[in-house]
Amino acid sequence: MGKRMRTVAGLTTAGLAAVIGLQAQPAQAAVEVPASGLTIFEGTFAAVLLHVAEPDGACLTMPPTAASLTGERIVAQVSVFTGPGCTGLQQNLGTFRTFTAGKYQSFRAYSF
Repeated sequence: MGKRMRTVAGLTTAGLAAVIGLQAQPAQAAVEVPASGLTIFEGTFAAVLLHVAEPDGACLTMPPTAASLTGERIVAQVSVFTGPGCTGLQQNLGTFRTFTAGKYQSFRAYSF
């Protein structure tokens, strides 16, 4: 068997192993997202940590493991802060975003 044939055979075997490995993974349960309000998740929309049904601009503590959020229907903007009590650097994330867990300590959400 030539060098080229061994390389192709090796890549084919590796590709098959990857496909079999992907198929062996258990399916992740779907996360129920409320139809309205702000929902903050652990990971990339993996598990609900906090739901604010009617955001009013009040300063709230960001869960330390939060890494994504979605604002449904009535949410206009989510502003996050690097410090507690809505202090420190501010960033407007919009209504559908992922971010590094622990990066933000507090937030304000606004509705229409």
